[in-house]
Amino acid sequence: MRAPDFAGILPAYPTPTTPEGAVDEGALRKLLRFLLGAGVHGLVPVGGTGEYTALSRAERTRCVAISVEEAATHSPRVPVVAGILSPGFAEAVEAGRDFAAAGADALLLITPFYVTPTQAGIADYFRAYRQAVDLPILYYDVPTRTRIVVAPETLAALAADGTIIGMKACNTDIDHFNRTARLVGEDFALLSGEDTLYPAHLALGAKGGILATAALLPHFWLRLHAAGIQGDIAAAVREQRRLIPFFDAIFAECNPGPLKEAMAMAGLKCGSALPPLRAPGPDLRQKLAGVVADLRTQGVLVDA
Repeated sequence: MRAPDFAGILPAYPTPTTPEGAVDEGALRKLLRFLLGAGVHGLVPVGGTGEYTALSRAERTRCVAISVEEAATHSPRVPVVAGILSPGFAEAVEAGRDFAAAGADALLLITPFYVTPTQAGIADYFRAYRQAVDLPILYYDVPTRTRIVVAPETLAALAADGTIIGMKACNTDIDHFNRTARLVGEDFALLSGEDTLYPAHLALGAKGGILATAALLPHFWLRLHAAGIQGDIAAAVREQRRLIPFFDAIFAECNPGPLKEAMAMAGLKCGSALPPLRAPGPDLRQKLAGVVADLRTQGVLVDA
């Protein structure tokens, strides 16, 4: 697949788990069929929302394989972009090769964390990774987790030589996004990763988004995306502002704990967040129940 194939709404979805903490394959397939039935443009398993760091290597690969299987039953076939949150090169390569063997179409690769590389070191890392794993790479830009900001110029250089074909932008610095959009070119799969900034990112050149709340509200995000892509940014902003109380609840604690709770309220069993995360407490559960009920009343939420 090429960069233009990675556009539109690509939900980053939780990994459903059993009370014992194992992957709940039946619940995962139900979730994927719900998303594909809504018409999403791609699937993003594991990664941060999918609790990559809490799953075993075998569990991660199985989640990707199930996502590929379900995507293959849907027409048109949508891409599967597997998220990799490994902190270093060797483990990330293992994961990438596992996901390639499972049928993934591309990888969403984070900057190595714990160490603090230079811009040149980051470029070396991604170029070496692309040589080691034969899949397209979308760079995962999330400096709140990695403590590293990759310069727009570095991203443009990696795009120019074909090392990366796109990125998920979770940097809330709008100026950084705008400068990146200016440098990477029209063929680059520039994707928003910030649910709270999506209309702004569209206005500045995003081709779509890898969004966590699209796992629960795919129909809503698809309508909002269509308005924005057609140039009606004002309508996209009005729609997105309807979700502000929902964002306040969903992002009150580290993702995906509150999101899993809200999804269960909508008929999508996901289990609890895996350690070290915990299920939301009574106060947050009550708040989540209220915002989910409001979204249902407004017609924003389509139950599974």
